[in-house]
Amino acid sequence: MNKFPVYNCPDILLYDYDNEYNKLYKSKVYELEGALELFDNDNRLNEAYKHLLRYERLSSDKKLKFDGEINNIRLVLINKVKSALDKGYELISVADPLSSIEFLGLKAAKTYLDIFLLDFLYDIKQICEGRAFIHLCPKLSILLIKAMETDKKRLEYKAYTIEVDNVKLDKTYPSIVHALIHDRKRKEIISGLKCIHFFGKTDTVAVIKFNKKDIAASFIK
Repeated sequence: MNKFPVYNCPDILLYDYDNEYNKLYKSKVYELEGALELFDNDNRLNEAYKHLLRYERLSSDKKLKFDGEINNIRLVLINKVKSALDKGYELISVADPLSSIEFLGLKAAKTYLDIFLLDFLYDIKQICEGRAFIHLCPKLSILLIKAMETDKKRLEYKAYTIEVDNVKLDKTYPSIVHALIHDRKRKEIISGLKCIHFFGKTDTVAVIKFNKKDIAASFIK
């Protein structure tokens, strides 16, 4: 599998953002928190981590309750995306720094994909199609790649597949935000691996081709 440079979230105070950038970011970029961040806001992050790690061993009642909470979070975040699009935002920045695979571990990461992340990303991709772009923070991007990597170095998990590719842009932009909003060369709406706050020359973007398999067709074959 090709290796791609990862730009972790920098200290944004290091950058001297100009007024044009600030205006562009404020008017076009909607920052969407992740599911684990919402658990953390409710002081329940450790509980969520434990449930993800021990998911298969949870009692039926605990698993049902946790699944319900995850689904409620999914619906809340989806409604936030819909509202952002209605307000004219063109870029949905999905950041979930607490989803780091170093914290979760591979087992819990796969559970997170299984019960939340993959279906959620597919849902918002469908919602944003033709209306806005989606950008995943570096930690979420790496979680997705590492947890979906198979023994054959393909990126697939159950009904989903992804491909990561570096796309050369039509010109060099002054920031990742400028590139994601103004460049129309790329066809894929999901990008990642570079912090949304990166402020510097940008002439390539890592796009994430995220697709759902046709299960019915696979059975026919």
